[in-house]
Amino acid sequence: MLRSDKIPDRSIKVILVDEAALKSMNEIAGRWPWPRAIWSDLLEFLSMGGARAALFDILFLERQDKANDGTLRTATRDFRNAYHSMMISREQADEGGRDAAALSGALPADFVKRFALTGVSDTSKAKPGIENNSFALPIAGLSEVSKGVAVVEFAPDSDNVLRRTKPLREYRGDYFPVLGLAPFVDSKTPVDIGDGAIKLDGHTLPVDANGNFIINMYALDKVDTYSISGVFSSLQKIRNGDVDEVLVHPDEFKDSIVFIGTSAVGTADLKAIPMGAGAPGVLLHAFLASNYLQDDFMNPPDRRLTYLSLLVGVFLTSWVVLFSRRFLVRMLLPLAMLAGYVGFALLSFRSNTQVEMVPFVFALFSTGFLSFAYLTFTEGAEKRRVSQLFTQYVSKDVLDEVLNNYEEYAKSSAGQKVEITVLFSDIRGFTTMSETEAPEKIVEMLNVHFTVMADIILKHNGTIDKYIGDAIMAFWGAPVRTDNHAEQAVLAGQEMLEGLKEVNRILKERGFAHEIAIGVGINTGEATIGNIGSEIKKNYTVVGDTVNLSSRLESITKEQKVPLIFSEYTYEKIKGKIACRLIGKVTVKGRGQAVDIYTTGSDGGTD
Repeated sequence: MLRSDKIPDRSIKVILVDEAALKSMNEIAGRWPWPRAIWSDLLEFLSMGGARAALFDILFLERQDKANDGTLRTATRDFRNAYHSMMISREQADEGGRDAAALSGALPADFVKRFALTGVSDTSKAKPGIENNSFALPIAGLSEVSKGVAVVEFAPDSDNVLRRTKPLREYRGDYFPVLGLAPFVDSKTPVDIGDGAIKLDGHTLPVDANGNFIINMYALDKVDTYSISGVFSSLQKIRNGDVDEVLVHPDEFKDSIVFIGTSAVGTADLKAIPMGAGAPGVLLHAFLASNYLQDDFMNPPDRRLTYLSLLVGVFLTSWVVLFSRRFLVRMLLPLAMLAGYVGFALLSFRSNTQVEMVPFVFALFSTGFLSFAYLTFTEGAEKRRVSQLFTQYVSKDVLDEVLNNYEEYAKSSAGQKVEITVLFSDIRGFTTMSETEAPEKIVEMLNVHFTVMADIILKHNGTIDKYIGDAIMAFWGAPVRTDNHAEQAVLAGQEMLEGLKEVNRILKERGFAHEIAIGVGINTGEATIGNIGSEIKKNYTVVGDTVNLSSRLESITKEQKVPLIFSEYTYEKIKGKIACRLIGKVTVKGRGQAVDIYTTGSDGGTD
């Protein structure tokens, strides 16, 4: 689709030996390769039409017989502008260890004098074709009557697709053009080979760091192609005087540069190119010729842009995945960068500039995968740490909320100031009890009491801060922030008093003689919360005046003769929700300001 509007130069024509030609010529010419005299008929037909040049992408390297070889030489000479093919390549050493260069030797002096480019200035770091050590020339006498002899060998990329070529091939210091450039240069054409470009008779061919020219491809259906069977059929009719019924008129090739190649499977010249998996190899030469005529050159990728895009892409991808809190952003930003880069690459391609996409796409996906993997591993470890931190102190619902938003709560463990409600509970007369009962009985009694009380606190989504001897400290409003933390704390305090019945029932069944009673103090306000302690051991706890006041309120429950007391600050949060009554105003130890204290229930005046 990106090449659909690209049209090759109309002077470029391609004649193909296709499957139809092999079948139609079988009785006349036999099996492929055909007798060389047949090609004289083709040159005769092109000469009738006034073709500018005929270029054979067919190698005539071995002799057939004197008559056929002679006919091809004569037709080549008479046509005057026929170009034949040669090979210059890199061959490995043979089994005897001899280098191919030693076997091939030097090119004939007359051949070099006629066809080598003499005006070449090579200042490039990547010498085009300097690795070549082998050659193969047309049959004797054919090059002498040819307008030119050009190289037809192409090397595929790592994916076995043909995309590029070295426009000039070097052999022992001499340079020869590839077939697509042959009609436009001769031995005296000035050529300047530099890094990044080859300047050739007023044209500048961009090349990559290895001296390769990227062929600017065209859609296969945009190329003017003809079956050689139609050409031969038309020639026969012209010879018979039936000019009006010809399939292909010679005038169609007037002033055209005609490339002659094969597309039949049996001719072994089907190539994988970006425009098709089995395209005739001769099209590569036709495309190159059209690129030259139209100055329609494809610029190779700029490695600086590649490296910069990799740096930016990797940095932004890793940054957004590792530090963004929103999963949607983590996913969409890399995808947006990928879409933008691919779009930029496609637009650049339409403008005849290649942008390397594979390194960027690979780097983006690799960075994203590794970043998510790292995040998954560290988040898992962090979740386990947070889970371990809270599992003994909060209810399952609260723990699930913490784990689902663990990043926020992990930060809160480092220290924050929040509004909470704190509850202190203490067993009355515990000191006397501990002096009269056996130690194991005391431990058993505390375990029974704490089990029932802890269940009640967790039921109301409280956080158990610590057990202090016979006392329990708990708070609401953290780590999960709620608006009804005061209400939850008071409801828990009420249920704890009711829960004493269950505690005393269990203790009685176990042989305890005395029932226990508790006092509960509750206060609401701001406190500092965090993971506090030494480097060896820390606890997730709250500190501040709010905590102190709650402890003091618990301590005055006995003298006020009520088991549950909460401050005016808690009352302001629950009034209208829980029936309350004012006890009075007290000044507790450590505070100079008196505070109103309340308990649950109604005296008819406060609710």
